[in-house]
Order: sequence, then structure tokens, then C-alpha cells
Amino acid sequence: MKILHFILGKANKSRANGVNQVVAGLAKYCASRGVSTRVIGKAESVEREGEVISRDGFSVEAYSVWGKPLLHALTEAISWADVVHLHGVYSPWNLMVARMCDKARTPYVVTLHDGLASGRSHARGKYKKWLFHTFLQRRHLANAAGVHVLTEEEATDLYSVAQPKNIFCIPNGVDLDDYPCLGERKYVESREVTIGYLGRLSVEKNLEALCVAFSLLNRSHKMRLMLAGPPSAYGKSLLNRFAEHGVIGVGAKFGIEKSEFISSLDLFVHPSLCDVFSIAGMEVMALGTPLLITRTSKASYFYDRRAFFMSEPTVFGLERGLRNALEHRADWPIMVANGRRLIEERLNWRAAADDMLAAYYGIVVKHV
Repeated sequence: MKILHFILGKANKSRANGVNQVVAGLAKYCASRGVSTRVIGKAESVEREGEVISRDGFSVEAYSVWGKPLLHALTEAISWADVVHLHGVYSPWNLMVARMCDKARTPYVVTLHDGLASGRSHARGKYKKWLFHTFLQRRHLANAAGVHVLTEEEATDLYSVAQPKNIFCIPNGVDLDDYPCLGERKYVESREVTIGYLGRLSVEKNLEALCVAFSLLNRSHKMRLMLAGPPSAYGKSLLNRFAEHGVIGVGAKFGIEKSEFISSLDLFVHPSLCDVFSIAGMEVMALGTPLLITRTSKASYFYDRRAFFMSEPTVFGLERGLRNALEHRADWPIMVANGRRLIEERLNWRAAADDMLAAYYGIVVKHV
């Protein structure tokens, strides 16, 4: 079987872009199963058009402009592939590639990456998105050979705006090669509690509610909140306003620095208003740091595993969630062990790739 991924980016798993991390994980483990896997990416910058970048068991062909070299590469690759995998929504590029797939009679799959969540529809650009979806994207999703959702809840977001003929749910994961084991960790209750977040410093991540909830709780507890992420105007404003309450910015963290930052925390919080179960949250469980995640981060279907604390995304909910996590520190070792077990059994790229290959095979069989 031959699979082509088309993405915006270079499938670099060490970047903050979640789509690149997903493609890097799926492509690596599909290739390790003997499946021919190619990635073509449209990136902001390349050394030359058609630059070939070697990854773990696969290569990426990168182009910076939509021109003849990229069109020629896509035409050849789509004719070569048994299935073309597109990523994201509200992308004119994806619609163009889908048309090329239809012309070549090659089935295509779309991963939504939570792009249809209602919480992502801000006032600015909302009307343009509605027009794009109504007149272009709805048909694009209906014609797809498969639509991939990352969580059960995401399927509900999808059904509210489109009804594709084939939907399948496969969650994200982490690469167990990067997180081979969980070392022994001691939890000391007498010292200052360090709480942390890692990701984009942006409005939809609901960081203001987290900072307010933290500042309220910090009146009765000795704590600090560390925010890791690429600099942004929103992040700078947030840090200036809450610095006196113990909120600290530590900049972007990647690779070893990211793992060291997560492992240094007593508790990690993912406060998002809308998200799929974040890869950052999965990395936290893989490294053995206790996790508090909001229900709106679409983690509820794994709550019965007792692998994390969960709260509502409001100031009220986050304060209660933080307080609950701190009051149940005796349960942290059990929760951490459950989290690691969930990662090893389900939330890893090896398991995700096996499920994705089964979905690809089903599509190919129907298409023949």
C-alpha cells in the first residue's frame, strides 16, 4: 500500500505545530510496517523548491510556493498513491489537492485536527469561514473517502456541520521511542508547588482563566505558575498582568528542554476551551507528571482510566480543579501509573498507525 500525506509544514515533530507532530508519528510507524509513505509539504521557507528532508523512516518534499514544481510533484505522487491523506480544514490548498485526487480517481482522507470546534469560531473571520464551509468545504468533506476525527466528541462537532459517508476515530499519541520508561518519582508535600502549562500562549487556550484561578488559589497556598510557549502579544500582556501573583513565563521549550520542563513540574494544567486531547497532555502522562485537563479538551472518554484530574474551563472550574488536585496528592502516584499505562496501551503512535492502516485498507478495498 502507498500513502501520501499533504501538509502545511515539514513534519518536524520538534515544532509546536500539532499537525506536523501527528504526521511525523503516523508516517514513521506506517513506514515501519512496510507501507510506502511519502509526505509533500508546503512550508514558509525551503532551501530550494522540492527540498528533500529525511525523517524517521520517511522523507518530506518541501515547497514554499504553489507553482509548477509543487503541482508536478503532487500530480505524480497522487497517481502513485493508493490513498492521499489531507490535514486540517478551511484550507484552499486541501481543496485543490482533493480536486487533483478526484481527477486521478485516488481516494482522499481528511483529518480535522479539531478545526470545526465551535470554540474556534471567533467573531473575526467567522462569516468568511461560514461561506467557505457552506459553498466549498461541506462538499469536500462529503466527497472524502474517509474523515478522521481524533476524539469521539470531535465527531459531534463534525455532524453539526457536515455528514460524511465514512468517519473513523483514532486518537493522537506520543512516540514511545522518545519516552521509553517511567522513572521513580517522589512527591514532597512541604515545598512550594510548581504548576505549569506548555503550548501556544493564545486566547483559545484559556490561559487568562487559568491565571485568575491560580491567583485566587495562591492566596492560601505557596505556589508558582510557569507558562512555556513561543512569545506572543497575548502572552506578554498576560504575564505583565499576573506576574505579581506568581505567574512566570519561561519561553518556548522543545526536545530535551521540553521534557525537562514537564518533569520539573508538580502539576501540569491544560486549560483549553476547545481542543482534542492534547499531545502535550499525553507527553505529560508519558513523563509521569500529574495532569489536570479541562473537559472541553475532549478528554472525557478516557476519564474512567483515572489517569488525570478533569475540570470545567471556567475560573470557577479551574480553581476547583486545582484545589482538588492539591488535596489529593496522595493519589498522584496511582494516577501517574495509570497515565503511563494508558500511553503504553493506547495513546502512542504505534497503536495509532496500526488503526490508521486498517482504515486505509478498508478505503482501498472499497475503492477497487
